[in-house]
Amino acid sequence: MTRDEILGAMTSFLSVIERSLRPEHREVVLREALDRLALASHFAEAPLDGRSASWSPPHPADDSLRARIAPLFPGLGYYNVASELAERVGESPLVVGDALDDLVDIVKDIQAVVTCWETAGEAEALWLFRFGFTSHWGTHLRSLQLYLHARAHGLS
Repeated sequence: MTRDEILGAMTSFLSVIERSLRPEHREVVLREALDRLALASHFAEAPLDGRSASWSPPHPADDSLRARIAPLFPGLGYYNVASELAERVGESPLVVGDALDDLVDIVKDIQAVVTCWETAGEAEALWLFRFGFTSHWGTHLRSLQLYLHARAHGLS
């Protein structure tokens, strides 16, 4: 995947909340956009330089972003998640995930990467994309993908 395709995956994802789509079709488009982001994470490699560590992304307030996104995805809600995935197999307690919270976190982080790309440069943005995927929004993405898969295919 080229750097332009990685940027395209991000802008395509962000367009899911900007485009005029029917709610049932919006979830289909969202699943596809999340898949592209997940694929892009394998190709977003850039060394950290001094500027990346000091760049501070702007973040919209969670409440206002959630209020804007929630009506676009009226079917999204809460879901079960094992609290420990690799430990205590078969004994891990369940916790509650929130699909809208997942989506808000991914949107905020991807908006920050796109802003970084436009202001600080491609290398810094690719580093931020990869770092964010491994440390934060990647977990939200994978959890949301599993939840959306279950919804789309009637799995419990």
